[in-house]
Amino acid sequence: MKTKFLILSVIMLPLMGLGQVISKKDSLSYYKFHAEAEFQMVGDNVSTIYWLNKAIRLDPKDDELFLMRAFAKGGLNDWKGREADYSIVIDLDPGNIAAYTGRASARVNLKKYQEAISDYTWLLDVDPNYYGFYLDRGLCKWQLKDKDGACADYKRASYLGSPWAYVLVMENCLE
Repeated sequence: MKTKFLILSVIMLPLMGLGQVISKKDSLSYYKFHAEAEFQMVGDNVSTIYWLNKAIRLDPKDDELFLMRAFAKGGLNDWKGREADYSIVIDLDPGNIAAYTGRASARVNLKKYQEAISDYTWLLDVDPNYYGFYLDRGLCKWQLKDKDGACADYKRASYLGSPWAYVLVMENCLE
């Protein structure tokens, strides 16, 4: 008897939204629920995007929907779409650090290094002690053949504790 209850609980709780019954009448919640279920429980990025597109049509000002869709597009290596969605999030919420980080990453994958550098610079204005942003900005500068700028960022990242930046300084920046 306990086994049947446990199995029903495991099956029904996610479907009920942990106690919150989702109905088709509440379309936005219904679409969000399906998108989250597809993304988190199934890992199906295509279906996630399908449900998020439906939700976005109902609420195009919800930055969370675009953020979730950008994550799903990243799983499909849709870097252009990911960049576009993160840009929308930034328009809706100009202080969204996750959106700037994600957009910078998408831009690196699109080889838009100068634009990625702008995003990393914004992120460094927010958190000047995070070595990852210096390292990533330095890698972009290196791609643009700005050795001095790259080495300055590698050195700062190394100083802040990045072991990889230390290796890059030793291999590329000592004269």
